[in-house]
Amino acid sequence: MGNRQKGRQTAAWELDAISNLVGIPRNQLENIYKDFRRVSKDYLLDKNEFRRIYKDLIRYSPQYQDKSHLPSCELNRRNNATADRIFKTFDRDHTGRLSFDEFISAYIMLQNSISPQIRLNFLLDHYSQNNGYITPTMGRRVIQDMSDLYGVNTDCQQVWRNLETNCPLKNGCIPQQAFTEYFINHPAYSSAFYNGVQIPLPPPSPQL
Repeated sequence: MGNRQKGRQTAAWELDAISNLVGIPRNQLENIYKDFRRVSKDYLLDKNEFRRIYKDLIRYSPQYQDKSHLPSCELNRRNNATADRIFKTFDRDHTGRLSFDEFISAYIMLQNSISPQIRLNFLLDHYSQNNGYITPTMGRRVIQDMSDLYGVNTDCQQVWRNLETNCPLKNGCIPQQAFTEYFINHPAYSSAFYNGVQIPLPPPSPQL
């Protein structure tokens, strides 16, 4: 899942790889990266910077719902609460800052237009050299992250035990395909994957 405590520039070939993996058009991904760079310091976003880019981005989202009828303080409170929820989920190393890898991971996981299988496989492939298998430590962490993001009330330890019981193991690890299929077919997670999360999604290339 990654432990990136220092920001770094993202190479063109990495953007190519992400585009190929998840199907985001390359020019759109380039614009997302440019927007990230405009707001971030040293290729990292702190929580306040993430709040800013989140508020700027949601106005350009195709799923954006006009909430101008709300008092500005209430609208600001709601936006901050949602941004903080996303930030906490993807700040995996608990540094209080998001790298572009973590930022784009959040972006992809919230894109309902991308299939759940592609989203999950991106998360698993991009952040760990897992060779097609999920370790207990990584599996529990992914379960917790998804539960936090999608608001699913679950016991990640119990979910992992269910996987161990129902999936073929290799040295205590679960096949990635079996892991993704479990969540795609799980009623609570499937509902979030297919019906969407009540979080506005960052769109491509806003003018910050």
